[in-house]
Amino acid sequence: MKKKTIVLFLFSFGILGALIYFSDPVKIWAVLSNANLLFISLGLFLWVLNSLIRTLRWDILLKKLDIRIKFFEVWQIFVASMFISNLSPAKTGDPIRSVILKKTDNKSFSKSLPSVVVERILDFMVLIIIAIISSGFLALKIQNLSIWLYLSILFYVVVISVGLFVVSSERRTEIFFAKVFKAFSFIPIVRNYENKVKEASKKFHKSFREYKHAPTILIATLLSFVVWIMEGLIIFVAFRSIGVSISLIPCIAILPLSILLGILTFLPGSIGSSELITVTFFTTLFGVALSDVTAVTIITRFLSYWPYVFIGAALFSHKFK
Repeated sequence: MKKKTIVLFLFSFGILGALIYFSDPVKIWAVLSNANLLFISLGLFLWVLNSLIRTLRWDILLKKLDIRIKFFEVWQIFVASMFISNLSPAKTGDPIRSVILKKTDNKSFSKSLPSVVVERILDFMVLIIIAIISSGFLALKIQNLSIWLYLSILFYVVVISVGLFVVSSERRTEIFFAKVFKAFSFIPIVRNYENKVKEASKKFHKSFREYKHAPTILIATLLSFVVWIMEGLIIFVAFRSIGVSISLIPCIAILPLSILLGILTFLPGSIGSSELITVTFFTTLFGVALSDVTAVTIITRFLSYWPYVFIGAALFSHKFK
């Protein structure tokens, strides 16, 4: 692991540690120790269901590229890749999925990569739509927040637009691929493909054009909405587990804002920054006790983040290494 990554992890957990400290660790522990295990179990069930929906979405995108493998294997690759993605700054580790597919099923890296890119574009588009809808009333309630919300949304719109501009040209795609391979050259398996950049970029561009098929994109978009509504539902369940009644709508509304703003910090998995943003929203808007909201962020991470890390790490080390 690079020194820079280690420093980022230390900084992330430093923010999280400071948040816990100022939220009163004793109170947080009291809240966590009394959490309703029935709701915790429900949250874990929702994680399993959501991971299957995410897998289904990716499987649909893969089939459009004529990449067909067993659904359970798709799920395993997806979860294993999330282990890398969730620990990488700004979730930049997503392309590892295509690397695993190449290794396990001999599927071309450049052919399958567009499925990952399109999936991420759809995720951000859905998050932006929800964020725009929710930012209107949130910005009015939190002084000086509107400028940061709108700037972050504008940033993602620009990034997506630039990304689509790049992949619409074979030459621009080749330049982009060269930079990506260089950025991830510290991964041994990635270095093996560095001399095939030009060929890979052509395959990528050709595969990306397959997603002009409207029905496929429509289904994948609808599944993306389901994915993020369920993520909001996990937050809702986390609140219920400690006996705090917050309606589902704020949980869904605040989630994309904490994710979009958290990713901009470029901290691994947005650890620390995402929790801090979530705590700010719920304590300011709804007057929930600081210790309660901090406890909810810990539970939410346990229900929706760490399962990908631990299960993904096991799969990555034993099956896909």
